[in-house]
Amino acid sequence: MMEFMFSRVCMSVCGLILLSAILIPVTGMYDSQARNMESDVSESIARLIDDFHRSELETFVIPASDILPGTSSYVEINGQMITLTTDRGVHRSAAYSEVISSGVFRYDDIIRMSNIGEAVMIEKM
Repeated sequence: MMEFMFSRVCMSVCGLILLSAILIPVTGMYDSQARNMESDVSESIARLIDDFHRSELETFVIPASDILPGTSSYVEINGQMITLTTDRGVHRSAAYSEVISSGVFRYDDIIRMSNIGEAVMIEKM
């Protein structure tokens, strides 16, 4: 009976070691994928500005919560440079369109983009 219990304890310990050996790389992969997705978000914001500028729309209104990945994140737009700041880091990308206004937009802001000639004006509502 003691041998049976001892074998079960050994199997449990081996299982925990195996689980921890697998869990560490998987956690690292998740963090890497999350950073890549946040970088994609900053590029998507730049593409949104460029696509809007090429469109025939005069004004476009969007809640920042629709484009930001989380409540603690914010985006800073300064000229053509888009800087997305999240808990995991800072991600930068550039828009091709000229942006004549700058500002910091948080998760609960409403953003209004306006086509003004050869440039885009971005402001809070």
